[in-house]
Amino acid sequence: MRDSTNEVLRAIATNGPVSRAQLTRDLGLSGPTLTQATRYLFERGLITEIQQSPSTGGRPATLLGLVANAGQVLGVKLADNHAVGICINLQSEILWSFEEPFSSRGEEAIKELISLLKKNTKKVKGQLLGIGIGIPGVVSSNDSGLANSAMLSWNDVNVGKRISKALSTPVLIENDVNTLAIAESLYGHGRDVSNFITITLGRGIGMGLVINGELYAGSHGAGEFGHVNAVNGGVQCECGKFGCLETIASSPAIHKVAVAAGYISKNTSMTKLWDLARKNKKMAKALFEAPSKQLGISVANVINVIGPELVFISGEGVEGWDLWEATFRETLDSHVVSTMSGFDIEVDPWDDTKWALGATAIVLQASLSRNQRVNANVIEVKNRLRIAAKSEVKVS
Repeated sequence: MRDSTNEVLRAIATNGPVSRAQLTRDLGLSGPTLTQATRYLFERGLITEIQQSPSTGGRPATLLGLVANAGQVLGVKLADNHAVGICINLQSEILWSFEEPFSSRGEEAIKELISLLKKNTKKVKGQLLGIGIGIPGVVSSNDSGLANSAMLSWNDVNVGKRISKALSTPVLIENDVNTLAIAESLYGHGRDVSNFITITLGRGIGMGLVINGELYAGSHGAGEFGHVNAVNGGVQCECGKFGCLETIASSPAIHKVAVAAGYISKNTSMTKLWDLARKNKKMAKALFEAPSKQLGISVANVINVIGPELVFISGEGVEGWDLWEATFRETLDSHVVSTMSGFDIEVDPWDDTKWALGATAIVLQASLSRNQRVNANVIEVKNRLRIAAKSEVKVS
């Protein structure tokens, strides 16, 4: 079913103040449908009417714009050894940001995260609508934050509820690759694309699926691309299974092979490994040919099933993408069926800020959601938005 309300909000947020007539043309909505959608947004204090003087005189045009200062949102991306966060207003303008070390695991990771967030929420001026957090792991689609993360040593831990209680603030948790996919859908390569996949390379291998313009979350989570079977048997993955794609194509897996072969020492960084491989063709082939082929086959399998318009590749691992690209593309092309070959590939530099921006988007979307993840935290986000909107001065 088409969600016209979110379409209208996205159009206003991404294109700036816009007229009702323009929205009708761009979105293909009927007059009554647009009226219903905008009424819903007005009632929640998300949009306002802005009088814009015409350049040639005459009656001023009435445009619809976001109420930028009706609330602020904090978004955080947790990585293997650090955390990146941003604070935005309702127009998704970044007001300030932070980056701090974060390397705890298990129970200590939750305590460290609470301490980190407490310090940064004190910098928020005005109403904090909520906090979105992207984690490397699976988050329950029916809960505000039940998380499983091998990287963080969390097993069915209700992270969202615990942090929310400690901070007295709504907290929504999402898989970090999904937050990147959301950011791409709203602000990046996926803005004008209905179906695309986001693949991330690095400490792990992840996938975000956007189908018919919406993030696909599955019934029990989705996008555990790094744990598709790549080798029968194979070495054991940190998930407990054997032969996962991550055991072949993740940065730690490649690093381990390079150490075993004597190319580098255990303390050598991946950046240094990539530099050495660029200078040594034998080393590059030994380390990257097999992972590139297996990644190409695995991505081709997804493409053949879903038929996306775009494959977006990102993550810290793309710093060494030039060592993957030729073999990956050759393998991919040879395994994608001809009827599914009409897709583009975009590779972007690693940018944690974009991931954090996606984490803020899950809070903004929650404020509009009628059915998605209806729980105490989502309801509290909506209530905070209504309260904040009442005190906002109308723009004119």
